[in-house]
Amino acid sequence: MRTSRLRWWLCLVGGLMLAGGIASAQEAKKPNVLFIVSDDLSVRLGCYGHPVVKSPNIDRLAARGVRFDRAYCQFPLCNPSRASFLTGLRPDTTRVFENVTHVREALPDVVTLPQTFQKGGYFVARVGKLYHYNVPYSIGTDGHDDETSWQERINPRGRDKDDEELITTINPSAKGAARFGGTLSWLAADGTDADQTDGKIAEAAVKLMESHRDKPFFIAAGFFRPHTPYVAPKKWFDLYPPEKLSLPVVPANHKTNVPEAAFGSFKDEERGISDDVRRQAT
Repeated sequence: MRTSRLRWWLCLVGGLMLAGGIASAQEAKKPNVLFIVSDDLSVRLGCYGHPVVKSPNIDRLAARGVRFDRAYCQFPLCNPSRASFLTGLRPDTTRVFENVTHVREALPDVVTLPQTFQKGGYFVARVGKLYHYNVPYSIGTDGHDDETSWQERINPRGRDKDDEELITTINPSAKGAARFGGTLSWLAADGTDADQTDGKIAEAAVKLMESHRDKPFFIAAGFFRPHTPYVAPKKWFDLYPPEKLSLPVVPANHKTNVPEAAFGSFKDEERGISDDVRRQAT
């Protein structure tokens, strides 16, 4: 009896030690994180049941993870929104309400999401747009970035930036953001995906993951599209022949009960454009 009891205790202690060792090993193994951010992407996607949009890669990503049906943006503008999710703070705390103020002006010592990973022993890098950028003018630069958030920063620049003069815009005489980034504009570009800035961002992110596979990493890949101007290789435009596209119905009273602020960036040039132009831009 005593021997049996001793064996039982030895098995119990051994099992607890083994379980503790497994738990410690699991705690010691930190998961790698690839943080993907797109710009102005809506839920008009196959994974949300859209009948026209073809988005097989995003659909596969959604099928392998969690798809949120009630997720909301903190603020309907780039800089405040990004400052919010990269700090975990609401805009009324960051005091960032437009595209000029940097989050550290109000919170100079704030610890950002990437910094938190750095403190946890991760290699932390950014490729492309994570904090605010003036698109397309800041492509290829650090934009409105937060240098202390990253250990490495990569700013690819593709032919979409170099071929800006080929872009069709409904406001060709405008200067600055009102010409391309802040208005309806598009280009069915020559070349391949790899020629575009977003293609180069994807390639750079893959190389970073490969070169830092031996250490836990947090790599943020920030894509510029589908923010205007809508630029992509022509093959993607060809998937949606304009003559086959159905335009959404815009009621005559579409402004009724909508706050005036919602139309703050709506430009006169965008009023009354023809259905043909709308289909091309779509």
